[in-house]
Amino acid sequence: MAQGQRKYNIADFTTRYFENIGKVTLANLLYCIPLTVFLGVIFLIFGLTGEMNLLGVSVVIPLMSPFSAGLMYISRKLTAKQEIKPYRDTIHSIRENWKFFTVNGIIVYIVSLGLYVTFAYFRENLDKPIVIFYLIISLLAGLFFLFMELSMVTMAVSVELKVSELLKNAVMLVTVGIVQHLKTLVWLLFIIAVVTSVLLMSNSWLIFFIVLAVITVLFLPALMSYICVYNTYQTIEKAVIKPFAEEKRVLDAKKQLAESEKSITVEELEMLSKGDKDEYVSLRGRMVKRSTVIKMLETKKNMQNNIDDI
Repeated sequence: MAQGQRKYNIADFTTRYFENIGKVTLANLLYCIPLTVFLGVIFLIFGLTGEMNLLGVSVVIPLMSPFSAGLMYISRKLTAKQEIKPYRDTIHSIRENWKFFTVNGIIVYIVSLGLYVTFAYFRENLDKPIVIFYLIISLLAGLFFLFMELSMVTMAVSVELKVSELLKNAVMLVTVGIVQHLKTLVWLLFIIAVVTSVLLMSNSWLIFFIVLAVITVLFLPALMSYICVYNTYQTIEKAVIKPFAEEKRVLDAKKQLAESEKSITVEELEMLSKGDKDEYVSLRGRMVKRSTVIKMLETKKNMQNNIDDI
């Protein structure tokens, strides 16, 4: 089936995932190497200081952002049915996108902490009607930011655009791709609920952390990345990638045509300019009106006269 006729659905999603399960698992392991190092350092600091807080643990978000570029890129290639080379693709994407993902990770870190503090405050003041209103506004703002993020990071590993263009398209895709964003949200909440339920069945904190570590190392980050990209990429492909490719094709055709017209001589145009202006003539294999040929001839002569005057 041609890619333009492709149907995105749960069967396609699972088929692509399990066909490449070995490569996806390797990509997940590569992601978990720096994750393990950063978490180890963070918890070591907490162990030495005797204090643990959300602010400190959340630092892992900006620290891991450059490495997320590798996992997102592999998820995009998996979605687009392209060959995956885990190690090379990971290094390539990190090298190409680390600056954008690092800055983006810092922004996500700040916004996430801001939303956390806001929700914590509102939770303590739910007896006030105005607080409920602000809570709803904050929740909608948080969802808007999340949906923007999904589009922006997926575009960053899919097309070459300036940051301003990424932002503009991400805002547009919040509404255009709202259905796919909601699907992503539902699936992420479902995965989190399942994993949390499994972890809560543990009889001790030791078992809890061992099970969490095994799930994380084997598949969790890659699966969640794939869910995000698979749903988001569908809208990006329709609204950004295909129009961008078509625009590039048209520009290339116009450029080729312009280059071809430059090589046309005055003598050729003079031979074709004689006759009825409304008739069509063959100009280098292209049918054009004789009136167009006459205009081209006039332009050529004017350009030649300007050059002679110089």
